[in-house]
Amino acid sequence: MQFTAQPKSKRDYFFSQPHQPFFALGILNAILFMLLFIPAYRGIIATDALYLHSFSMIFLVFTNFFYGFLYTTFPRFSGTQPIDARDYLVVFLLQFLAAIVFLVGVWWSVAWYMAALFVAIGFAKTLRVFYGIYKRCLLPKRDQYWIIVALGIGAMSDILFLLSLIPCSCKSSIFFDTAVNFGVYLYMIFLAFVVGFRMVPFFSHVMAWEQNRFLHGMVFALFLIHSFLATSFKEALFLVDLIAGALIVWELKKMKLPFPNSEPLLWILHIALFWLGGGLLLGSIVEAFEAFGGWYSLQLPLHLLALGFLTTVLIGFGTRVTLGHSGNMLRVDKITVWIFYFTQVVVLGRIIFSLAGSFGAISPFFDISATLWIVLFVWWMAKYFKVLAFGAKM
Repeated sequence: MQFTAQPKSKRDYFFSQPHQPFFALGILNAILFMLLFIPAYRGIIATDALYLHSFSMIFLVFTNFFYGFLYTTFPRFSGTQPIDARDYLVVFLLQFLAAIVFLVGVWWSVAWYMAALFVAIGFAKTLRVFYGIYKRCLLPKRDQYWIIVALGIGAMSDILFLLSLIPCSCKSSIFFDTAVNFGVYLYMIFLAFVVGFRMVPFFSHVMAWEQNRFLHGMVFALFLIHSFLATSFKEALFLVDLIAGALIVWELKKMKLPFPNSEPLLWILHIALFWLGGGLLLGSIVEAFEAFGGWYSLQLPLHLLALGFLTTVLIGFGTRVTLGHSGNMLRVDKITVWIFYFTQVVVLGRIIFSLAGSFGAISPFFDISATLWIVLFVWWMAKYFKVLAFGAKM
């Protein structure tokens, strides 16, 4: 008697691999919360636009992409069995609930407390699972250690966001400012740096490079100093970021990535790493002008990293993982290449907004910059959603 495996339903397939539900939720949130940020920034919606933008981007957009990637790769880094679906689906449910109640919070701000709590529980669950893998791991586990550290900082940032919501006689803006700096530099950028410096050389077949074994610790220390100086002594920020940028650029020079090359799934990741070093160096110049020239850049140094490095690496890794885990060949067409080029248009749009905004010309550059972000994710979703969600063949 022969038995044939029953094909999975679309729902079962969608939840069968961690990256699928998390990536889908991250893309939808990237579009939805930027659509809400535009009228909030304009004052059309009576809500705290800065909190809406910061919390949603850190914890409801990028965190979902991190979870999707790490729940797949962390056990592979550690040589252990894949993570049980029940573990990552619980975290996905928490992230989904956080997005729903955060959306409600745009009009009823009390709901934002609940969103932060859902995110915190998701971090706690993830850290528990990953630390269990870390303890069982018999392979070298330096990268796993720093991934867990970065996730722990992400949890701290979320709690600081929650504390910034609580009315008190103290200066609660300190909680918010520290939450943003921890969330961006010590959590998002540092985590993507750890993963990127592990995976991109591997994908690029770089064999001769020997990573400085103190690199992670030095970058973490510099980002930690940056986070505290940002709320206490901004005049020194440019020096810290200059040192961090020089350190990354020197390591990339030693790495000798094969760039330029004809493989889009490689060169988009190379560009992302170049933005990490270049964004820190350019950001340090901007910070020097802000400190000593009185110029306000509308958070340009932060966005050079969040868009230049983080969004570029997100689109590159997201496309590669989506293709590879759906049984498709790791090849992309001309449309995808144009999507990759467009990631750099998004960065350029944000730079132009900062330059124009510093002279008081917010309109129409803010709207153009935000719209470019929305177009990027709508375009990627139109091209890859069926592949991501249901394993469609290209």
